[in-house]
Amino acid sequence: MLAYKMEEMGMSDEEEEDNVEMVGIKRDSVQTRKAAKKIGKGKKGKERFDEIDDEETRVVPWPKLLISRGPTTIVSRRISCRMEKLENKKACVREEGLSAFIKIFHDGDQEENEEVLDSILENYFLTYLDQMLNCLKKGLTKEKQLASQALGLLAIYVVETENADEIYRYTTSLVTELLRVPNKLLEPCGFIALIECLGIVTFFCASNTVEIQAAMQVIWEYICPKSKALKNQVSATTLSTLIYTWMFLLTRVYRLEIIFAWQGVISWFLTLLKEDATCVAAGEALALIFEYDKVDRFFVKTEELLSESYDGLRKYIKNIILKQLESTSMEAKTGPPLKQMFNNAARTDWDVLMYFKEDKRPKYYETFYEQKLILTSWSSITQLKFIKNFLGEEEFSNYLMENEVIQELFAFEPYYEEEETPTLYEPTFEKIETRVYLPGTRGKDPELLTKSQIKKEREQTKSIIDKSKTKLMNKRRTFAEERKGKGYFQEVVSAVSLFGLLS
Repeated sequence: MLAYKMEEMGMSDEEEEDNVEMVGIKRDSVQTRKAAKKIGKGKKGKERFDEIDDEETRVVPWPKLLISRGPTTIVSRRISCRMEKLENKKACVREEGLSAFIKIFHDGDQEENEEVLDSILENYFLTYLDQMLNCLKKGLTKEKQLASQALGLLAIYVVETENADEIYRYTTSLVTELLRVPNKLLEPCGFIALIECLGIVTFFCASNTVEIQAAMQVIWEYICPKSKALKNQVSATTLSTLIYTWMFLLTRVYRLEIIFAWQGVISWFLTLLKEDATCVAAGEALALIFEYDKVDRFFVKTEELLSESYDGLRKYIKNIILKQLESTSMEAKTGPPLKQMFNNAARTDWDVLMYFKEDKRPKYYETFYEQKLILTSWSSITQLKFIKNFLGEEEFSNYLMENEVIQELFAFEPYYEEEETPTLYEPTFEKIETRVYLPGTRGKDPELLTKSQIKKEREQTKSIIDKSKTKLMNKRRTFAEERKGKGYFQEVVSAVSLFGLLS
């Protein structure tokens, strides 16, 4: 039986799944399979796109599809129905298909969606990746946003598989090409979506720091533009996103492998520190650079500083930054635009200023499902902010509780309270565990305590243990009396006595 298009029959998604014949449809065209074979020969990503990204292969003609007579699973049929939407000529249908795949990734902890994701990686990965890249390349702003998010979620999911290199090479190649080609129809939100996609895919799928810093250089071209065309493409709000994306990738670079191409970065961030729209982002970028303790890789020495030691250079740069931060902080108390920027950044007292002024490490925490995530480094804070912004507040909470990759990144171990279930018996014996908290001597060296402090600590500990023992013995005595029937007998006697009094 030949394959046929579901959309021509006017069926809904549910009807499509119920009425698809048990016929295995491989959604790869001849050109796509040829391009996939050439991947193993080390062909560049750009050449691959030129070969398979033409209008004829975007919507694959049905006669060219491979038809298998073997049976397919329900999961395979569902994937085929969704992938068919990504090949549709109508942008609204493709956007609907992208939204469906994004929902699958967000609900990946569900058993049904987990099967779909596993099947995509095993059987449909190249087809799925090619369709996402087509949507990213030829779609308008909304489709680019959805495709960027879908590719980013795929990068998080495949980070520990051998498909990570595939998505890195082809996604970064296409995104870089789209960013460098002027597009008047690309709105700022579409531009930001491409930048965030580049950041997420590179962070999770790049195999070395050379690849990471190559993506950072692409972003830096827009942070510090050298041509009028690039300056016109970057707005104030977009510039903050660019800075945070650059910082996000820097957190993945090993400090000893930072190249000297970044000399001059500190000077440029000092310039952005004077601007209302970028002062917060620029300040956090400077703090992150100082946390890496490799300021000589980010600063161009003048003639008078050539003979200066590293410690002297660090102190010199720190004083310049601190002076500008204090000036910016004073303006924030009086200037409405800058004050609003600080309020939006949730700063009662600017952590960056305290970091440079008193060498005070940042302390940032958030609560997710009544569990605290505490971060004490600029690197981890940068990662949290970027990933949470990419996924969304609610979805990030779900990923933190369910996704092992995100949990490992933030060293977060969720705990779950077990639901109380009715028991068929009461325990005969119980064990009570008591933790002793002594505010007066907590954290002190026992050898440095005075005799009175040691005596007081011993008495408090003994008192708590005795109370716990008494509580345990009372509970055991109650259970023993119930087993012997004493409790029941006493209740009967009390009831009889009460009845006699009433009569």
